[in-house]
Amino acid sequence: MKLPKITRAVGQIDGDLVDSAENSARAQKKRAWIKWSSVAACFAVLAVCTAVILPQLLRDDDGDAHNNRPTTEQSGASDENGGKYKDILIQTESSAIVWAWKDLTTYEKYTLLKLDGIEYSGSRRSIAKELVGELIGTYAIDGYDPISFTQDGYYTEQFEVYSLKYADKSRFVAAKMDGEYYVFKKDTYDPPSTLGELFEQVELSEAIELSRFSEGGDGPDGKHYMLKDDAYIWEIIGGCKDASFVKDDSWRRTEREYLSFSVTSQTLGVYRVAMYITADGYLWTNAFDYQYLFNIGSDAAGKIIKYAKENSSKADYEPYRSSVCGKVVEINEEYLVIDDTELCKDPADASTYRVPLGDKRISRYVTNGVIKVGNTVQVSYEGEIDGENGNTVGSAVDISKAIFSGGEVLIPE
Repeated sequence: MKLPKITRAVGQIDGDLVDSAENSARAQKKRAWIKWSSVAACFAVLAVCTAVILPQLLRDDDGDAHNNRPTTEQSGASDENGGKYKDILIQTESSAIVWAWKDLTTYEKYTLLKLDGIEYSGSRRSIAKELVGELIGTYAIDGYDPISFTQDGYYTEQFEVYSLKYADKSRFVAAKMDGEYYVFKKDTYDPPSTLGELFEQVELSEAIELSRFSEGGDGPDGKHYMLKDDAYIWEIIGGCKDASFVKDDSWRRTEREYLSFSVTSQTLGVYRVAMYITADGYLWTNAFDYQYLFNIGSDAAGKIIKYAKENSSKADYEPYRSSVCGKVVEINEEYLVIDDTELCKDPADASTYRVPLGDKRISRYVTNGVIKVGNTVQVSYEGEIDGENGNTVGSAVDISKAIFSGGEVLIPE
């Protein structure tokens, strides 16, 4: 049973990584700290007030849809719901909290690894066991409790560290935590001099599957396609190993003709970032956290663009992340229940959704009293809703308080 996506986080590509990486060699994270009196003193809130419109999507000044940010979400109802929902504004009160140490998952706690003189940082994304290589050894991984503000806030734990099958350990490794394998990346800016050098460090054609791409922008107004096969594209890119790395912080995709490929890779620890192929001969990607730009030449780029257009089928716009909104009507030991009645034009069309509490990223909101029965919330998730099991949102990754209102829409600055 395919359920309607009640609300959707806007943006196929992680726009915060894309936009900020284009402005500097390193994607910078900006954080605004505020005090939230209703939250216990053991943790602080990182909050940005954001707006969501049902069923319309917010646009920025150049007409592109706003993209999802690491600390905020902007969502809009999908037209696939057939007019089920009201035209409504949703404002999320907060989307990230600096939690007390006890409320963090293991991979959130321990993020700093030093191996053979190389410093790595945790990506907080797990990798399938079949992509894990040989055991390198057991190493100390450090963590810091940001709430302590003291020297005692530093922690160290021993974890097994493994190589990855499609990446050299000089760039990527995996640490086993709570039975899962989490990717750790080299945490210094050390770009390859050529595309060929990057291929020596990562088997790109194995680590990255190119399937979805868009033309005319990453947002819902762009043209979206599903590539039939990416072998030829990787053959062309592989033939450009002499392509030089371009250090140009002023480089922009704006006013260029380009295709935007969506990149998700367990090996690289990234989720829906971007790879651009421009008609004037550039390959740009933020799949390595930093801006990587190579001049592959207009001939190679033209072949890639031509092949992609001729060997793909039209696809629906796919947002960066989906979410469900509604009022919390029940909380028990196993899950919380969300009811979307107040979103619906006709209450008879309302649905309820179960959000399991087995994942600490969700349960800590309940155990610390941040989310209670009666609160209106937005739950972000990856994957699909299980309609055969009480509309279970089994892949929920975040939950935020929200406020719904109709009438004139005022977009917060």
